[in-house]
Amino acid sequence: MYFSRSINREVKEIYWHNFLASFASALVFIFEPIYLYTLSSSLIYVLWFYVQIYVWYAVFISFGAKFASKFGYKHSILLSNIFYVIYWVTLYFIKAESALFYIAPMFFALQKSFFWPAFDADMSLNDQKRQRGREVGVLFSTQELAFIIGPLLGGFLLSAFGFLPLFVLAGVLTFVSVIPLFQSRDIFDRHEFRVKNLWQVIKTHKRNFFAYWGYAEDLMSQSLWPVYIFLFVPAFSGVGAVNAVAMLIATVVMLYIGKRSDLGNKQHLIEISSIAYGVSWMLRFLARMVPAILVFDALSKTLKAMVTVPVIALSYENAGSKGPDHAIAYSVFYEFSLAVGKVFTALAAIYILSATNNIYLVFGFAGILTMFYGLLRK
Repeated sequence: MYFSRSINREVKEIYWHNFLASFASALVFIFEPIYLYTLSSSLIYVLWFYVQIYVWYAVFISFGAKFASKFGYKHSILLSNIFYVIYWVTLYFIKAESALFYIAPMFFALQKSFFWPAFDADMSLNDQKRQRGREVGVLFSTQELAFIIGPLLGGFLLSAFGFLPLFVLAGVLTFVSVIPLFQSRDIFDRHEFRVKNLWQVIKTHKRNFFAYWGYAEDLMSQSLWPVYIFLFVPAFSGVGAVNAVAMLIATVVMLYIGKRSDLGNKQHLIEISSIAYGVSWMLRFLARMVPAILVFDALSKTLKAMVTVPVIALSYENAGSKGPDHAIAYSVFYEFSLAVGKVFTALAAIYILSATNNIYLVFGFAGILTMFYGLLRK
């Protein structure tokens, strides 16, 4: 079976929340860097925006973890959604007030800081060990389903009405996504995020700190790759269509990989898929026409599915192995590590673009870092 069996209520609520929240995000996600690019016509401008996000994320994440530990995972996710809506408001008004370029990243970082430690800890403590891979596979497949529909609708709305209605609709859906989470009480084991627990995780999993730098690929998918597509497909509806087709292919693969990660060796699967995924970024210089871009986008999302599911499953396995205190500490370690890796990637990309003005070298560099996923261990 490709779908999880005997899912508990907490995980079902997370599935529904994840779909609705992902759909809200999918409406605007691929268009956010394009929006920034239309304001500046500069890839470096876009990258500096993301540098700020992940610097602030590394700073704020411990505060988000402390809040989740004290007030509950669901309440932390609710607060993160409020920050998300504020982020979209400030992002939209950058065109009117340039100073908001330095404010909007803070709100996005706060959204991440209050969402991800809570979400990761909740999943790691409530999923079932025997089918952890399938549960993560289904979780990400519901997310990918949202990212099939969302960009198509987002591209249409953007072409017809502009950015403001799109941001408003995404904000409304973000608040609606919280409803499934509160169908039951926010019950969690009372615990506390402590720096000493985080330090213990760091000492135990030194290798994993660099493994999570593999998320360099995620930074490229967030920032430069959507802009690159837009340069070849200068219509919002066309960008949404390309993304939707690629996501459809990746969703099918993700369900299969979720099952395989339960049956096989997660580390071996991560090592093989991370190399293949890294090479796909190195070969982006071949994507110079629309058909080739579509092929690479579909290939990228498929390979991302192959590496992401076992990476997340193994990370949840590590986080959920020793109870709530360890779970929240490992979640902070996980998110802090990838934040540092993304800051490093963005700064290196800025240097490469400044020195060479060659986006393909940036993609190649990101491909090398993507292979760092293979360092991940239990």
